[in-house]
Amino acid sequence: MAMINLANKKIELPIQEGVLKTLVREDVHQGYIDGLNDSEVNNFLVGVAQSKQTVGSVASFVEHGFVAANEMVFGIWNKNEPMHCGTVRLHGIDLYHHTAHIGVCLFNKDVWGIGLAKKSICAVTDWGLNTLGLRWIEAGAYEENIASVKLFERAGYQKKYTVEGKYLLHGKASNAVVLAACIDHI
Repeated sequence: MAMINLANKKIELPIQEGVLKTLVREDVHQGYIDGLNDSEVNNFLVGVAQSKQTVGSVASFVEHGFVAANEMVFGIWNKNEPMHCGTVRLHGIDLYHHTAHIGVCLFNKDVWGIGLAKKSICAVTDWGLNTLGLRWIEAGAYEENIASVKLFERAGYQKKYTVEGKYLLHGKASNAVVLAACIDHI
């Protein structure tokens, strides 16, 4: 397989009732920042919750994702809305082992429960497995984050293992649940 450099690539993935697009600095908007600062949204996003998010910090995250060779940050656009309502990040892409990690965040609570996160995970997973030639895409979640675990299972991911006490959640040891979508096509 040829080496793929994802830096500065603009990619669109259609989903039912919306589209995923590579996120760029110009896509950073106040609703994105406010959503990341909402304790209900960032409850399991420990890195995000550790400090107040600003235009600068969010723009830096987006810019890093855009210029990275082994990562893609997609914005999730619902229907014909002018601004994105969430993100899906495929990162740690390793084309030797054909693996990657995935994470999703819907920062606009108005779209929770309508299936956008599942559709987005499915589209990015399909793109990673079939376009990038990945064989293993891994999602991790705090065991307490039952909604996230169930979401990835509905998107076709399977629980692979649990690591006892791997993370701290609100100062207490928490188990990490690792789920994966995988195929054997190498």
